[in-house]
Amino acid sequence: MELLFVILAIALGIQVAVVFLLVSKYFETRFSYVIWWTAGAALLAGQALVEVWMLTAAPILPLMGIRSALLLAGAGFFLTGTASRDPRARGIVQTGLLGFGGLVTAAVIVLLSKQESTGTARLVAGLAAGMAFLLTAEAYRRTEQILDDVATRAIFAGLLAIGINQIGWAWVERTPQVIAASEFLGGLAVAVFGAGIQLRSVGRAQRLVVLSQISAALSRTGRVEDMLEEVLHQAGRLLQLHTGWAFLHAPVTGTYELAAAYQLPPGFEHDERKALHGSCRCLDLLQANELTQPVNIVDCMRLERIGVKAQHASVPLRTTTGIVGLMNLVLPSGRLFSQRELALLSTVGSEVGVAIERAQLLDELQDKERLRSDLIKKLLTAYEDERRRIARELHDETGQSLTALILNVEMLRNLVEQGQGASVDELDRLKALAEATLEEVRKMIYDLRPTILDDLGLAAALRWYVHHQVEPRGLVVGLKLELGDARLDPVLETAVFRIAQEALWNIVKHAAATRVDVALALSDGRLRLRVKDNGRGFQDRRRSGNPLGGGAGLGGMEERATLLGGTVRITSAPSTGTEVVAELPLPVPASQS
Repeated sequence: MELLFVILAIALGIQVAVVFLLVSKYFETRFSYVIWWTAGAALLAGQALVEVWMLTAAPILPLMGIRSALLLAGAGFFLTGTASRDPRARGIVQTGLLGFGGLVTAAVIVLLSKQESTGTARLVAGLAAGMAFLLTAEAYRRTEQILDDVATRAIFAGLLAIGINQIGWAWVERTPQVIAASEFLGGLAVAVFGAGIQLRSVGRAQRLVVLSQISAALSRTGRVEDMLEEVLHQAGRLLQLHTGWAFLHAPVTGTYELAAAYQLPPGFEHDERKALHGSCRCLDLLQANELTQPVNIVDCMRLERIGVKAQHASVPLRTTTGIVGLMNLVLPSGRLFSQRELALLSTVGSEVGVAIERAQLLDELQDKERLRSDLIKKLLTAYEDERRRIARELHDETGQSLTALILNVEMLRNLVEQGQGASVDELDRLKALAEATLEEVRKMIYDLRPTILDDLGLAAALRWYVHHQVEPRGLVVGLKLELGDARLDPVLETAVFRIAQEALWNIVKHAAATRVDVALALSDGRLRLRVKDNGRGFQDRRRSGNPLGGGAGLGGMEERATLLGGTVRITSAPSTGTEVVAELPLPVPASQS
């Protein structure tokens, strides 16, 4: 008898320990279903305590009723907690209703049982509780969807074992030996369940460590390549990866290029990692937009080429606008990532993708700030050159004309003082000289700011500029203006005129063209300007990372359009001419804004 008490004490101790374990997990996670499991485990421990009591006393009806009530209530709490984890899981409602229906029926039979039918009541309670635990195990499987790690398998196995243990002993007469054996096996089943709970907690802690370490890595590094190297290193150390590598999308070529690697096999290190270049199965799926979530790829073409049989997980690096890259993580032979690990990798992929996007935006912002600074310097230089040109023209042309006019007036004054009259020819010559000087001044004024732009609008100003500044220099101009009669916003008209002026003046100075076509039209709330010549063209150096490589003129056009929410696209190549297309949105009227 003493041995039986020891066995029952061990079983009771295991169940109490699991109760305290569940209590600690509730304070750790605050999940409501853990409270239900805790209450169920406590009632099972209470039922074991009643069994110990019954070894020292006759199996009277009150004790039998209490035992059955604790057993049924414990099974009901476990079923409630498990079914409440995800009510949307397939079949979970039917599973819960079936289990509760059996528990209610059993409870009614137990309550109606009399002293002489305690065996029947015990049988019904044991079978109902056992079936409820089997349904609890099934409900757990349905909410988890797949049991692919040790923790979920242990929890499922523990619930299943509790149910089988209850059903198996329900048919047997309750002798002290049977009670000890059933409670000991039940305690072991609860221990397996508790081990699964603990393993789940350890796995959750590990995932938090992984996320924390990777978040720290993302905050420490600036360059995208360095960031990926650090992420692969941290993921490899924490998840015990065999090897791994990462690809990034190259916007210029539209392909995915190797950006970082972790513990590559020797076969990948040869020929500047040539084996990691080119297409493969996972990149083909990514290009086809069929790889949007982390997956286990069974056969890796790259690994097969170097004679390695292994499986890797492909993790897309997602941003707010799409997928910018891919991480391939290889586990040791014989192991795959679980669904929870894949979910963790999905979070990591999103976090890395957002960090990459943030770094790229920061680089883009820094580039734009640098370009803006360069543009300002070039514009200031251009302004000074323009002032120098105006000063030179005033000195060389207008100044000389005015000096000549003054000298001629002085000569006429001397003639008048000597009593000689001024001839009509002399006066006509002075008048012509004054008119020429005035025309030069007007030309300079129009170059600075054509008044026709303010008076008559963009179409008239552009037509005037073509006829007076471009065509006289030997260019044939095809002009097509479709603006209608309405005037546009003055700021928009000025910006578009300056873009057209710069484009046409570049053609005059550099293109060696014979013809240029200019089209200006309104369409869908946008103003579109197109200037196309048949000149020599040029190599657009801005594609090589220097948007101002073509000078302040090109940068100035783009800057003007950008400030108004528009774009300028410049297409050119040697011997093919140049096309400038500017599109700017029409301002929203104040009443609609």
